[in-house]
Amino acid sequence: MAAPTATASSISTGPAILPSPIIGLALLTVVLATLAERALGILPAQYVAAAAYLIFVAASLKQLGRRERILLTVALILTALAILSQADPLATLLSGLDTATYMATFLLTLGMLRDAAATSPSVRDCGIYLTQQPPGRRYVALHIGGHLLGLLLNFGVLNLLGPMIRRGVESGDPALSEIREQRQISAVMRGFPTILLWSPATITQALMIGLLPGLEPATLLTLGLVLTGLMLLVGWTEDRIRWHKFQRARANIVRPAPPPAPLRAISGMALVCLGLVVSVALVKFGLDIPIVAALITAIPCFVLLWIALQNFGLGAATALAVGGQRLKRIVTVSFPAATPETFTLSSSSFIGVMIAALLPPEWIASAIQPLEAYPILLVAVIIAIVPIAAQIAFNPIISVVVLGAALIRVPDLPIDPTTLALALASGWMLALPSSPFSIPSLILGRVLDRPGTQLSWRWNGLYTLAAYATVLIFIAAVRLI
Repeated sequence: MAAPTATASSISTGPAILPSPIIGLALLTVVLATLAERALGILPAQYVAAAAYLIFVAASLKQLGRRERILLTVALILTALAILSQADPLATLLSGLDTATYMATFLLTLGMLRDAAATSPSVRDCGIYLTQQPPGRRYVALHIGGHLLGLLLNFGVLNLLGPMIRRGVESGDPALSEIREQRQISAVMRGFPTILLWSPATITQALMIGLLPGLEPATLLTLGLVLTGLMLLVGWTEDRIRWHKFQRARANIVRPAPPPAPLRAISGMALVCLGLVVSVALVKFGLDIPIVAALITAIPCFVLLWIALQNFGLGAATALAVGGQRLKRIVTVSFPAATPETFTLSSSSFIGVMIAALLPPEWIASAIQPLEAYPILLVAVIIAIVPIAAQIAFNPIISVVVLGAALIRVPDLPIDPTTLALALASGWMLALPSSPFSIPSLILGRVLDRPGTQLSWRWNGLYTLAAYATVLIFIAAVRLI
């Protein structure tokens, strides 16, 4: 049984994406050329990646949905403005395309990891175990489980745990189904986004390192991990307070014993995570490249090995053959199927870079001048902008890229790049559970047949406000005082 994954069609507002050899080959070229540039230092490869990306865009025009067409229109308008207003428009456009191909490569390589995880019995068994925990520790289990599985599955964790939660709720007491579903889904929606605070295997961290010169990755990772623990505490506290009376009323109910821990599956997951960490470390130190570049370089080889190990019991020759077939399927099926999310994320990155380039630095400096004497207020505004913009369907990538690229150019900015990165990552993290237009709300809304406003505003509104206050206090305490 393969675990369901967050396919592109599950989050797109447009038509179903049909496999296309042109799209698949164009995206494969984007990936290989970007890896050649970022990992091997072959700088001319960025032109190959840019050309392949433009072929991908042209080949996918007929399959783009409304959202993607709007993004394409905005990108074309910004391209025209850059040509008309910039002293060196080609350099500006190449910078935007370089960021777009980088984000496309990042997403596609993570998708390869998700493809391997989709057929892993260990991933499936761990997901089932998490959804069958008793009420007293179910929130913590699903929050942490959604977080850890999200490191491998990305948005696919929502398609893995969402249906399991729905099936578990439907098989229990109908009078409790609404409450059980709300608590479990909320735990996943809060736990999964916290990977954005620290994990190098996220688009957020990749963007920060590229956008903000002077950022200290090790410091950002450490602060992000601490903040991740605080978010668990905030979410668990909100859950306990909200349902305190309900829990007391049902304290004497006899419940079935929780299932035994799937030790073999947990051990398998631990080995997978360890193997990925070791692979990235070997690539990083062997090629002397940044951590994110090492990650996207190591993942394809690691995925092939993982798939082969899943079929090792069939014999080495069969395992290699299956691995080759899966690789072909990834290029010819999975890559084209990821067209909407690949286009959305890459074009949003392009748009963000272009807007930041077109904005005069003095405008940004003038806008934040009243806050220069109050860094905590500036941080508060930066954190708030991303989730607020997400409430009107403004992609967090655009918000983060525009803010980051514009603010880093402001002379004498009163906050350092690492603090700025933590604030932007926190805003992005808050946008996912709080916006009805976020990918988690769209995926889970479809799985559960519930409106996004219910999942975000009603179920996670109070948590978002509490988490915002906690993030602000934490950043003020560790970076500004």
